[in-house]
Amino acid sequence: MTQIQNNLNWTAYARWIVGLIVLGMMLDGLDAQLLGLAIPSLIRDWGVTRGDLTPITAGSLVGMALGATFGGWFGDRVGRRTGLICSLLLFGLATGIASQVNGLVLFGVLRAFAGMGLGAALPNGTALIAEFTPLRHRSMGASIAMLSQPVGSMVAGVLAAVVLESAGWRTLFIIGGIAPLAVALLYWRALPESPAYLAGRDQQSVSASPGSLLTAELRRDTLLLWLACFMALLALYTMLSWGPAMLAAAGYPLGFAGRVVTTFSVGGIVGSLAVGVLCRKAGSRTAQAVIGVVGVAAAMVLCVLFSRGQPAQATVLVLMAGIGFSAAGSQATLYVLSTHFYPTWLRATGIGLMLGIGRLGAVASSWAGSASLDIGGPVAFFVLFAVAVSVATLACRLVSRPVRPADSSAGANPV
Repeated sequence: MTQIQNNLNWTAYARWIVGLIVLGMMLDGLDAQLLGLAIPSLIRDWGVTRGDLTPITAGSLVGMALGATFGGWFGDRVGRRTGLICSLLLFGLATGIASQVNGLVLFGVLRAFAGMGLGAALPNGTALIAEFTPLRHRSMGASIAMLSQPVGSMVAGVLAAVVLESAGWRTLFIIGGIAPLAVALLYWRALPESPAYLAGRDQQSVSASPGSLLTAELRRDTLLLWLACFMALLALYTMLSWGPAMLAAAGYPLGFAGRVVTTFSVGGIVGSLAVGVLCRKAGSRTAQAVIGVVGVAAAMVLCVLFSRGQPAQATVLVLMAGIGFSAAGSQATLYVLSTHFYPTWLRATGIGLMLGIGRLGAVASSWAGSASLDIGGPVAFFVLFAVAVSVATLACRLVSRPVRPADSSAGANPV
């Protein structure tokens, strides 16, 4: 398996395959953003409160946690390609059907199923990208995997700015349902299975299981990755789920939320790329230190500005780009660490369970984000973000086997 990875080249075909995978993961990012963008409209159209929607956001995130945990295991057992196709079908169907419902209960159930599909897409897509990427470029490959999500969120923000006020949230959900089904069909016809996975299936005598992640050799760093992912996703989903509602409550127009999501996502794209470059040049500890400092600084400036009144829209846009840089960059660091840390036969399971634990942080954001707004408005909201990013940064820096600059050429755990 090491030889297979070492012999990989960035041929046009390999880049085409990685591009295909990125396309599906972009749709994952788009669909994950839809509920947060729809919340202000749902409150208005259905006459519900923010608290009424909290169980729905939580249920969607619980679905993501389950999907990530079992989707990664499923991918290690039956193949990353099959796991990714099934995940697209699930969240595409659930999102499309949700566009036609009129009650909170059924809407919430469908969002939970969509969350399961969204969660399962990440470990399988990330493992595929890592295994189609030469070892010397694995850090950048993992960053590309993460990059696809903020790109998808940015597309959702652009769609919301154009469509939300004129056509409503249902149109957003229709688009979010049809696109994954089309990509699943494309994958069925054009996406191959990972060569490293196929070789490992023939050679590996040990079956992947969650318990394999907690052996003496892996336990310490696995637990640190889980803590970091929990806090990173608490920070990210606080913004994704409650950022538009926070801006609406602060008096900004609905269309502005779409623009903020776009700039947040642009910042996330830059942050994801920065992690790939920094990990290769300076290692994962330095990369996460830069990412963490930018996010905490931007959040603290926003705390000060909101404590004095309503900041100018241009100022909020710029600082939210910094928030996105940190939120997406923190996740990108974890993708880089986990793809280097876990061997091929355990990779999707390791990434999946890390993301599953992380999604519990996203679940916690459903209450923490809403509670912070109730307690202290935007100021408390950004303090929550700063604390979560600080803890994630510390945990990443404590990992005993970080990605070092030399690892980008040799691979920290290339088997």
